[in-house]
Amino acid sequence: MTAMQKQLVVSLADIRYLSIYCPRCRTTVTLDMKEPPQITEKHSAFAPKICPGCRDDYDTAIRSNVDRLYGAYKALEPIADRIGLRGEPEAG
Repeated sequence: MTAMQKQLVVSLADIRYLSIYCPRCRTTVTLDMKEPPQITEKHSAFAPKICPGCRDDYDTAIRSNVDRLYGAYKALEPIADRIGLRGEPEAG
């Protein structure tokens, strides 16, 4: 007998928002990957450098990795309806 497995499958076309959480002040910033703010073009970066809540710099890994994720998202956007994302299967 095999165990039933459940999976959450999300199409890349259904993903739009990315949130960054600040562990210091607990502020969450939500960024729109389909309609990024104009400042993204001006500064050549998608992720903010500082938390708008406490004004501290984010961990350096946040900006570089979020910017890479955004770059991949923009590159895949034209074929987003053909790409899905899956998590680990859950035992059911």
